[in-house]
Amino acid sequence: MEKMNPFKTILSLLLILSLTVVACSDDSDDNGEDVDPSDFPLEALLNEEQSFMIVAVEEFGEEFDAYMSMMILEDHDNVTLKIDGNDVSLSSFFGFYFADLDLMPEQSFSFELTVDGNSRSGSLSIPAVVQGTFPSEFDLSSDYSLSWTTSSDPTGFIAFLQIELEDDWIDQGNMLSGSERSHTFNRGIYSGLSEDDIWYVDVGVLSMNFTIKDNMIFLAGFDAYQDYDFDADFTFKQTDRNVDADRPRGRFPAMIMNRKKSAQ
Repeated sequence: MEKMNPFKTILSLLLILSLTVVACSDDSDDNGEDVDPSDFPLEALLNEEQSFMIVAVEEFGEEFDAYMSMMILEDHDNVTLKIDGNDVSLSSFFGFYFADLDLMPEQSFSFELTVDGNSRSGSLSIPAVVQGTFPSEFDLSSDYSLSWTTSSDPTGFIAFLQIELEDDWIDQGNMLSGSERSHTFNRGIYSGLSEDDIWYVDVGVLSMNFTIKDNMIFLAGFDAYQDYDFDADFTFKQTDRNVDADRPRGRFPAMIMNRKKSAQ
């Protein structure tokens, strides 16, 4: 099977983002208010010329896990990162940088990234906890509707649907305003598929705040999601695929989290 671009999911979702919500210039509000959508560097992203840093918080049971994932495309020798003025210990893996953080939902934080002496700094807020309501089963003959609750509006949401097939996958994402609390995916996205065709389905919603500093995206996110296994051997097959260096699978930004786990 042909090797796949590991940034496909990130770029496809950011493409949706660029078409439907405003982006930030260096002198704009860090959470994306009062800016011009034409500022969004779409072509740079599609050509893999866009660096990014994602700070994400995920919920596991009654606990929260915070981590940072970053890609820097510019040639460089030294990278340092401070969160709230404290040095962050970075690890690297195939061009990505990772770190575990101590952040919580709705917490604001400052960042200062220095690459070979050049600094980018700003502040963001982790979105509030998102609680999702999902169907108990994924019905291939019906539209798929999900809803969610959260205590405050972020800059925006991305509702995402990812379907893993034997030799391919389907990625669908829709950018929504920060006031939305539900979304429906049309069954036409997966029409013609049978249960035998599908390994795995991942559906969810990502809450996000973001800014752009010196041509680099900085994003703070929180997501809620639901997994549906169609193939009992999916986990085993996916492990083999990742070992062979094919594209890691997983929701945005969890595909980066998968790379982090592989590096440990």
